[in-house]
Amino acid sequence: MGSSSKYKLRENIHKIREIELEKINLAEEFDILQIVGEGWFGKILLVEHRVTDTEMVLKALPKPYVSIKDFFREFHYALQLGPHHKNIITTYDVSFETAGFYVFSQEYAPLGDLTSNVSETGIGELHSKKVAKQLAAALEYIHLHDLVHRDIKLDNILVFKSDFSRIKLCDFGETRKAHTLVLRRNEWLPYAPPEVLATSTEEHYKCETCHDVWQFGIVMFVCLTGCLPWQKAAYDDPRYSRYLYWHGSAGVLQTVRRPKLFKLLSSKAQRWFRKYLEPNPQKRPPNLAELPKYMEGRWLSKGFSDREEEREDESLCPSMYSFHSSAEEKNQLLSTLAAYGIETTVDRRSKKDRIRAWIQNSSIVEETEEDDEPPAEASVWALAASRFDVGIMGRSRRTRAKLKAAPPQADEIRIGGAQWRPAGRKVRHGKDPGGGECALGRIPGRSEG
Repeated sequence: MGSSSKYKLRENIHKIREIELEKINLAEEFDILQIVGEGWFGKILLVEHRVTDTEMVLKALPKPYVSIKDFFREFHYALQLGPHHKNIITTYDVSFETAGFYVFSQEYAPLGDLTSNVSETGIGELHSKKVAKQLAAALEYIHLHDLVHRDIKLDNILVFKSDFSRIKLCDFGETRKAHTLVLRRNEWLPYAPPEVLATSTEEHYKCETCHDVWQFGIVMFVCLTGCLPWQKAAYDDPRYSRYLYWHGSAGVLQTVRRPKLFKLLSSKAQRWFRKYLEPNPQKRPPNLAELPKYMEGRWLSKGFSDREEEREDESLCPSMYSFHSSAEEKNQLLSTLAAYGIETTVDRRSKKDRIRAWIQNSSIVEETEEDDEPPAEASVWALAASRFDVGIMGRSRRTRAKLKAAPPQADEIRIGGAQWRPAGRKVRHGKDPGGGECALGRIPGRSEG
């Protein structure tokens, strides 16, 4: 990207575009195949367009919990940032509203998020370094445009390759301009920096890039150890209190015992965790510029796999990683969808027949993994058609919106230890989504941007 286009993006990124959203009946247009992801105020839905049998991903934000202003802000930042950085999720310029939701379309991550890919012992050192490098690059780009993501966590890091060589940051619902006052709401406690937790709920605090640096540190700690360092960065948390004592004794009291989980890390890794998990926001780095100098050398201590006793208990491990909704919350969502007449079941037989035929015509490509960890299982719904017609309110109108080309081999689907790749697969109405531009039906009434 040239310097002039960079300046233009930086100049316009804070001018949030508001458009008149086309109202459609989601139940008439789509079948919901799967709830792919869930967060505080949104659901990621894998849907099938009924007219064209096209599968796509929609992010649906319920109107009772998300204002139209918040919707436009998230959609705007996602749309502006995604096309310009390979480690930020691509959002398509397609948005509309239904009776109960504000909706936009985005890229689908076939291997889910980091939460579903982290084991009880993390993802290993090699994979953690890959994640760190890519996540740091995404945050550097966001911070370059005077923005703070404010919601860095495993749920919001999507995986596109089983060896973690392609991950992308998503969910810009909490993104704000740096140095502005923001209202403290319902942060997910394990990831929140101490200065945010020290602010009372419904009070304001200044939004700074060092908040993202703290959350980056928490994410990387989980990737390396499989556990969170503490439940919350507050004095009444005993593990955080022990960390504070150890952190404050650096260079003074060498006899202070390290917190157990930090014993799993090498001395080099402990140094950069002390830096990025600095309790004082004034001393914490505002960016991750120094990370490259820590990339060489070990991050895990020797004999890491034999030190299971350092994991104090299971209360800080997998169940604490994310805020994925419980079964009760999922049922509540389905009830809400049903109240608006949205069907959540589809005829699966014909779809299974298509999958079976696709597998039979596929070839198996063996791939060498960098370690022995089994690859995450991918959904068979990763492939999407490259163009479709959208009929709304009795009108059928074909329009085109150019999307960023999917990266090479984006349609590879991993099953077990082998990799399935379509052989001679044909794509209707356009180019293969894994190898070139494709077109998406634009919702009538949407302004171009």
